[in-house]
Amino acid sequence: MKKVFLDALGCPKALVDAERMAYFLGTSSFEFVSDAEEADVIIVNTCGFIEDAKQESVDTILQYAQLKQKKPSLEIVATGCLVERYKGELLSLVPEIDHAMGVKDPSLILQTLSEREMVDREEYHDTQWITERNLQFSGVGYAYLKVSEGCNRQCGFCVIPSIRGMQRSRSIEDILVEARFLHEQGIEELILIAEDTMSYGLDLYGERRLPLLLSELVKVGFTWIRVMYLYPEDDVFDVVRMMREYPQIVPYVDIPLQHASSFVLQRMRRGGSSEEFLRYIAGMREILPDISIRSTFVIGYPGETEEDVEVLARFLKDAELDRVGFFAYSDEEGSYAFSLDGKLSKREKKARIAYLASLQREVSRKRLGRFVGREVVCIDDGERVELRGKSYKLFRTPYDAPEIDGKVYVPLDEESGELFCRVKIEGVFQDYDLKGVVV
Repeated sequence: MKKVFLDALGCPKALVDAERMAYFLGTSSFEFVSDAEEADVIIVNTCGFIEDAKQESVDTILQYAQLKQKKPSLEIVATGCLVERYKGELLSLVPEIDHAMGVKDPSLILQTLSEREMVDREEYHDTQWITERNLQFSGVGYAYLKVSEGCNRQCGFCVIPSIRGMQRSRSIEDILVEARFLHEQGIEELILIAEDTMSYGLDLYGERRLPLLLSELVKVGFTWIRVMYLYPEDDVFDVVRMMREYPQIVPYVDIPLQHASSFVLQRMRRGGSSEEFLRYIAGMREILPDISIRSTFVIGYPGETEEDVEVLARFLKDAELDRVGFFAYSDEEGSYAFSLDGKLSKREKKARIAYLASLQREVSRKRLGRFVGREVVCIDDGERVELRGKSYKLFRTPYDAPEIDGKVYVPLDEESGELFCRVKIEGVFQDYDLKGVVV
């Protein structure tokens, strides 16, 4: 029996792909190990979205390639978005890679291990929607569930459609089968993901059916259901109304706006403006005043001026978003923006991000202040840390998504032993986190 070590890089969607591959490996003669040095086979599920992620993927492969010097029989397998994007090129560029596979069919992992050439299909295959997964990359109590694959948007900075294809929604019935499987495995927080979750069902049913899907998922029995990656459209209000109607759907919206300058947004081929986005935010808070709103912004897009940055800075102050992620524009071949003029240097992009992040830090801290003195039901993700000589248990509120948002620091001696418990918030901790005690 061969021992396999699986390293999953990239976004939650890639982690789900890795769990599906792990399932297929588990049906054959492979044993999973937690130490790469013990492995006969190392699989790196790569990310190929932006330059930093591509570099991380290559560096990770090269790191494992060093093990080959001590263990020549070691097989290295590259899978995922970077492989799909550059097809067989990686095999020649990095000769230490023994096998390679794209993203169209996770079940091909077994065939991949027997061939030197790049293994893939011309079209996407339905095995990506199998119910079974090896949940080794999920959290203690949470797991991601893909409701669709691919994207029909044509954002100027993005190459996802060329990697993942056009949108392909799963049927509601199929999603429910996997949701029930996850709940049976002890998952209590279900996190819905897709490249464009807001458009779920449009290709399959001829209309968006995310609210209908949510109304079915609440019957499965999850304590929390979270929705990620909602495109900024009026349909988002229907989702927020669902949150108000069903307490299982946490009051949290992840709505990537990407910028606030109408000029930059037009060049991004997205549309919208600061005024329009403020209307979205006000509308969501009118429906559900306590909602937590997260967004992401691409900084340094070709042609972005200092004036555009100030438009975004004013927007951040007015919008008072709870959580924000800033990403430096990455010049990706094959994207619409790759041929645009007005490129900025890394130094300029870094300086603009630092400026905007400093403004948002104060906004986020102010927003977190509303929790001080309140009791909030939190989930225990199983994290423990040492900080300034003290031991803490890290909880997470329903207003925060795992891995990307804040935590609640609770003294380790405040042990509850439960996945969910009530925490009294005593203050803001390190700008983006909270501190409290178990009630």
